[in-house]
Amino acid sequence: MGDYEDVFRKIVSAVEGIESLRRTAFRQYSLLVEAVINNQITDQQEIQQIIDGLSDFGDQEEFLELSKKLYRHIYYAYPEMVGKYAALFRAMFMNNAASGEENSDT
Repeated sequence: MGDYEDVFRKIVSAVEGIESLRRTAFRQYSLLVEAVINNQITDQQEIQQIIDGLSDFGDQEEFLELSKKLYRHIYYAYPEMVGKYAALFRAMFMNNAASGEENSDT
């Protein structure tokens, strides 16, 4: 039984490490989004990189809200980019959520 407890402790440690990295990523992306909103970051390519990074966490509510905040700010300057990423988000997460809901009913 000791082997299973050791494996379980390792899994818990790994999950805690992942959660710590996620919190760190959220803090860093929050700073970047604020920099865009405050016009400290205005380069389209840099903004695209921020959106790409946020997309990696798109299935998590706090990152989704951060993305929406960024999209609202940049929409009038880059409507095509916002539309592209909104469509990408729907394809990646909305379709998966819908098919997951269908599978849970069966």
